[in-house]
Amino acid sequence: MLKKGLQLYNNGIDNIEQQILINTGTEPVKDITEVEYLSNAFLPKNSWRQLTDKEYRIVMTDTSGTPFSKSVSVGKIPEKITHLIKQLKLSECESLFDVDPKFKENEELITQINEELDTFLKEKSSVQDFKFHRIAKAQPNRETTTFHLINREHVRYTGLHIDESRRFTPYTAYKSNNRISINVSEESRYLYYINLTLRQIYHLYKGKKVTTENIVENFMRDFPDYPVIRLEVKPYEYYIAPTDNFIHDGSTLGNKGFDITIVYVGIFDNY
Repeated sequence: MLKKGLQLYNNGIDNIEQQILINTGTEPVKDITEVEYLSNAFLPKNSWRQLTDKEYRIVMTDTSGTPFSKSVSVGKIPEKITHLIKQLKLSECESLFDVDPKFKENEELITQINEELDTFLKEKSSVQDFKFHRIAKAQPNRETTTFHLINREHVRYTGLHIDESRRFTPYTAYKSNNRISINVSEESRYLYYINLTLRQIYHLYKGKKVTTENIVENFMRDFPDYPVIRLEVKPYEYYIAPTDNFIHDGSTLGNKGFDITIVYVGIFDNY
């Protein structure tokens, strides 16, 4: 049964309920998949549906002051930034290797984008504490997007996971910073997530040995029917999330073009 945990704050997106789905849990990756996954990877079940009114009240919050370690936010970037980014013509990229050069071709345009992004992000951080992380790129039509390189050559997708930006325990993960991920593609991308903090999951085990290394696999194995939330992030929308403190992954399933996001990390507490 869906519990109250991390809550989603909607910053001005109309009909947000149409961008949120829920399913019936998770399952281990099957042996035969289009891409190779780690042996202990888990994926959401393909049983998506819209939220009931009760589930919507559990998932959402109208309060922008919820601690950022316990909340996710979704919104739109300013129109001025959208207009500038569109001038990069990222949709013309024929491969992922073409993306970085697109950002370097027009130095004046990139300077404008950076200045406008800096102004926007300062509004999202009360302590002005953030830094550029990376331009994240992903293939289209992937159930999940996060992967690791094994021996610097073999790609293995991770499935649902937690980030580990620093050393922490499930009980102290809430002290980590959060991040903002801005969709600058021409198609929607999706955030899958379990709406429980690591501390909430830790308490389910009542003192049994649970670490950052095994908490995801243990939870998926022991609570396979706990639902996953799927949040659609449309072009030029963003999400802010504490990715050290909840189980999640991105998805480009159904897309035809490359997935490109601009990511900053820090303290984004002004939703």
